[in-house]
Amino acid sequence: MVLGNFPEMKEEVPKVLRFAAYRIAPETIPDRITKQAKILNVLTLDVVEEDGKPVSKQYRVTSEKHARDLWPFLQDGSFKTRAFRITPHGKGFLREYTLEAL
Repeated sequence: MVLGNFPEMKEEVPKVLRFAAYRIAPETIPDRITKQAKILNVLTLDVVEEDGKPVSKQYRVTSEKHARDLWPFLQDGSFKTRAFRITPHGKGFLREYTLEAL
């Protein structure tokens, strides 16, 4: 990891993150299969702690299901006071996430 701007999410390895803020904004992202540019709404969370260490990173979510799992904590603001254990399962389009609020 050269720049370290994003938490490194490895398959089946839990990562504990704390967030300070979030935003949803459209971004142009190349399609993994067609390589054509497409516009997606991306949930970006500012990470202030990663596995117990202070950091300044971004956690970006394009998965609708993963965003839906995070949404109740974003709506009520409790994401600022909790840590989240996030574990990725699978690769590519088959990747899903387990989310546990701590």
